[in-house]
Amino acid sequence: MPPWIPGSSRASSSKSYAISDIDCAMPDDRVEDDELTRPAPARGALDPVPQPGDRGESRRSRPYARGMATGFGVLLAAGLVMAVADLVHAGGGLGALPPLLGLWSLIALPLALGAGIVLGAGNAQWGIGWLRRGVARLREDDALDRLVASLLVAVALVAGLLALVISKLAVALVANVHRTNVGALLLGVVVVALLPVLALGVLPVYRAVRRVIGIVPAIGPLSRVLVMVVVAAGALVLAALFVVFKKLDYQAMNLGLYVAPALLPVVAIAIGLLGYGPLARTREALPYRGIVATAGAAIAALAIAFGFRTPSVPVRTAVMQRSYIGPKLIEMLRARKDHDGDGFSAFFGGPDCDDTRSNVNPKAPEIVGNGIDDNCMNGDAPAVPATATPDPRAPLAAQPPAKPTTSAGHNVLVLFVDTLRFDRLGVAGYQRDGKSLTPRVDALANQSVVFTHAYSQAPNTPRSVPSFLASRYPSQLAMDNPSSNYPQLGEANDFLFEALKGAGFRTIGETSHFFFCDRQRSPTSCEGVKASMNSNVWQGADEWDNEGAKTISDSNHDIAGTRIVEKTVARLARLGKERKPTDQFAMFVHLFEPHSTYIEHPGMPEVTEHGDDRLKRLYDYEIAAEDGFIGQILDGLEASGLAKDTTVVLLSDHGEAFGVHRFGGERQYFHGSTLYDELLHVPLMIRVPGGAPREVTDVVELVDMAPTVTALFGVAAPATWQGHSLVPLMEGAKAPAAPAYAEMQAVDEWNHDAKSMVTADGKYHVFYSLSDSVWELYDLAADPEERKNVMDTDPRAAEIKRQIGQWVEGPLAAGGGR
Repeated sequence: MPPWIPGSSRASSSKSYAISDIDCAMPDDRVEDDELTRPAPARGALDPVPQPGDRGESRRSRPYARGMATGFGVLLAAGLVMAVADLVHAGGGLGALPPLLGLWSLIALPLALGAGIVLGAGNAQWGIGWLRRGVARLREDDALDRLVASLLVAVALVAGLLALVISKLAVALVANVHRTNVGALLLGVVVVALLPVLALGVLPVYRAVRRVIGIVPAIGPLSRVLVMVVVAAGALVLAALFVVFKKLDYQAMNLGLYVAPALLPVVAIAIGLLGYGPLARTREALPYRGIVATAGAAIAALAIAFGFRTPSVPVRTAVMQRSYIGPKLIEMLRARKDHDGDGFSAFFGGPDCDDTRSNVNPKAPEIVGNGIDDNCMNGDAPAVPATATPDPRAPLAAQPPAKPTTSAGHNVLVLFVDTLRFDRLGVAGYQRDGKSLTPRVDALANQSVVFTHAYSQAPNTPRSVPSFLASRYPSQLAMDNPSSNYPQLGEANDFLFEALKGAGFRTIGETSHFFFCDRQRSPTSCEGVKASMNSNVWQGADEWDNEGAKTISDSNHDIAGTRIVEKTVARLARLGKERKPTDQFAMFVHLFEPHSTYIEHPGMPEVTEHGDDRLKRLYDYEIAAEDGFIGQILDGLEASGLAKDTTVVLLSDHGEAFGVHRFGGERQYFHGSTLYDELLHVPLMIRVPGGAPREVTDVVELVDMAPTVTALFGVAAPATWQGHSLVPLMEGAKAPAAPAYAEMQAVDEWNHDAKSMVTADGKYHVFYSLSDSVWELYDLAADPEERKNVMDTDPRAAEIKRQIGQWVEGPLAAGGGR
């Protein structure tokens, strides 16, 4: 507290202060030099600037210089402490110290400058030692302590009201508008307009609060103000912890990114308290403290200027994957260091191999034989690759409709289970509590052709579902905004229902989820879901029941399976009663469980574990509950009398992660953020009436599902489809082996672009991050959890890298498939 605010000692004063009581009388205190020993200059009533002596005295005291030295000293020392702690945490050896020092200097230097300006201005206005004198005055003057405490409470209450208003306005002006940048600008204007009104509101709140603030006691040497600050800080920390651990999926959050920078001022305060408390004499004994602070600032600036040279792989991994602040700050710096403006940067080993040419970057088309590695992947593509291995599968447009030897019946039922890993099925050998979680799916598998090596083409629903329904790779899909999490699919995509409807099938969708909102076809089915949510995946549907769809937040805490099963079984029953010999239907059913946030279902064992083990058990029990829902649908199909004429397809769009890998600086949980096997290896099984069950170990893709269904019924596949019919494999024939590819597209919230390939023999998986210029290769046979990157050691690495590059630069870029 500035020392010019008057007051008597806590012991003797009985005067109560209000805002109008404050005058500008100056105390004739004495303070110590360097905030410890120098006598404080006398003060005039209206002239707080030091007076004794002359201007030379003022220059000799150098209040601004001392304040700046203190601010820079404590903040830069705190930055050094945090950089060293980050180095120990991230690893990478001493080679990672320069970039980490540079990153922490970027945070510490502005804070040091701000602290120095404030301390220097305070020294010049109220004399050196003003901050400690203010704290002492609060401790001695009860009335002043109560006044300041009341002001703080009033400001805090008004600030809380402002935060509440902003949160409500944010939903209306930002979250529910299609152009969020416009909504954010409007929100900023509204907040600025509210500030003067709320500031005026501090006064009446203060007058109400100051009458009851006396119940807060001063504790020992701590004034009422300091007690409140400590209690409020503790309450905020506890509230934040409650929200993080009870309301959010904290495992998927990079908490270090938020906590570590917040610790910097805490460490600085601790250093300051030590330096001006128990270690004051040690601090005084240090010569040329101002010069030391200046040198520290110079070193911090040099770390920023020269600490980010092209790193080695271990250093880049340490800074970009394990550092507290490296992933986000390096990403921000790369955006600022994009010299050619093509969206990619070479900064700190970034993916742009030539940052002076906008037509050279990881997303650029590779021009054959021009002598330039246009897409920064495998060098310049030769006109005829020396070791090219052409895809043995013919393009779909050249394939006549298949004629299966086994009848597929009249109908097809596609059961799409969200977020289901193949390795969690009992048929894959998985057990929990000594038994399979999926007895009904296992029974279906025993009647089906099970593809044990089926791979999704994307790690999340908005990319994977359109991909397998339109049999195209994610980047080939026509959509309105590729950088959106939930883009709208264009009419140029040819969906499975469109192909089947043209062949006479009645096409039916049974869902209850925001992703399937379509206000044009069903205006009332998505009440409360923001208007911009419209995936347009209903193309070709005669009817689609999406009633009960909830918002994104509500969906994650919803058991949708019950209502989906109820309406699906009812619809099957009606189809059974109304069927005619020539009728055919295709039904698509979406079951949302076991998607996070995991729900505890009735009848499941109690979950008592914590952390990762708790997540895994909850996920497993969601799968067990989903298995029951699947069983009810299959029972309904049987009860309708349609089972003997209906082909059943069961598949999932992607898997789920449980913290095995780090990517983008974050430990990976749930899905959507990587292309590891845990997210791509999914179930795919097809039960054909009267067909022989078998297990197929060939590598296949989800884009093969739609062509397989049309082939089973002798329906021609659209020429735009990239998948291939699996009917020959279902009938036991040999088919040419082909790899499985996947893509992760960069979006506004997760700016990472990547490709992946499982080799045709299923033994290797390559994961290439375009946005980070990082290659990873895993031997799936020896390392099924993909923990050891063998890109630099495996003899097949070069050929595998060339093969995925051939796909990216050739068929994928040209709109073709395998």
